[in-house]
Amino acid sequence: MKKIQGLIGILFLLSSCGEAVTNDVESFFADSLTGKEKSELRLSELEGLLAEQPDNQALWVEKGYICKEQYDFVCALDAGAKAYAIDSTNVEARMLYAWTLMNKPNTQLVDIERAKKHYKYVLSVKANDPAVMVELANTFSLTGDFETAFKYVNDALRIDDKFRDAYVLKGSMYKTQGNTKFALSSYQTAVQVDPDFFMGHLNIGWLLSEMEDHVLALEYYKNALELDPESINAYYGVAKSYQDMGQFDEAQAYYRQLLQVDPDFHYAYFNQGIIKQYFQAQLDSAVYYYDLSTSVQPEFVKGWHQLGEVYLNQGRKPDAARVFSKVLELNPDYKPTLLAKEKLR
Repeated sequence: MKKIQGLIGILFLLSSCGEAVTNDVESFFADSLTGKEKSELRLSELEGLLAEQPDNQALWVEKGYICKEQYDFVCALDAGAKAYAIDSTNVEARMLYAWTLMNKPNTQLVDIERAKKHYKYVLSVKANDPAVMVELANTFSLTGDFETAFKYVNDALRIDDKFRDAYVLKGSMYKTQGNTKFALSSYQTAVQVDPDFFMGHLNIGWLLSEMEDHVLALEYYKNALELDPESINAYYGVAKSYQDMGQFDEAQAYYRQLLQVDPDFHYAYFNQGIIKQYFQAQLDSAVYYYDLSTSVQPEFVKGWHQLGEVYLNQGRKPDAARVFSKVLELNPDYKPTLLAKEKLR
């Protein structure tokens, strides 16, 4: 999944999400909660309500949009399919169901074509709705028809030139076409329209990292981290940007903070091993971090290989041979290890 596979990873950006509904009592007690906590609280309530009212389409739609906001594609698909089955003429249910078809695990071309038909139907009911136009444009982009996709996106922007998701989709299409300059401009416009757009800041950070503009990427990753202080992606973006800039103390500080949020994020250990091995000449520490990376992810080929490289640098040839053999068990064609084993001979 990650041309249908190229853009699917960005599909979750292209949505106009529903609001979580709360009663007055709940609102009074939930004022101190974050938006994510409120959504989880509402999801829990919806589970109970749907157990009593399994044919309540409005509840299924609400649940589906909350799952969509949280990028829980399996949950959104289940809710969208049930809402659509109850009444296929309901526009909100049909929009939700079409979106889930494009974002379900292992999406196929037939799913995209089905979603396209649903969006065309909704557009016939809600003519000149920019949100529907952008969703429909997305189906064309996923099947490689960028000319038609851009037409619908531009039509949407003529109706509402502040429609954030239109700029997001334009950025995604430009990126797929290899036009990084226009992609960056489109994503930046989306963030200008909506400064609190977390995934917008993160997407710009990713794009700038690919462009090796690590200073500017760091700025956007930090913006994303302010918007979501528990985002693994944002923490990693900040840490890796500092690492790429050669500011290793700052990088390690953010890797440590990342690991407080997710102790099993193996790349946070691995990258600290890289810093210790290649930039701080602390081979024992590098061994420590590579060991951690492979202990939380036993099939992490790069971690095992780097561990073998350190052993080789330390003159521990039996240990290096053992680790390189482990790598080749996992991936018999891993070229760095095949080359490294030649050194042992």
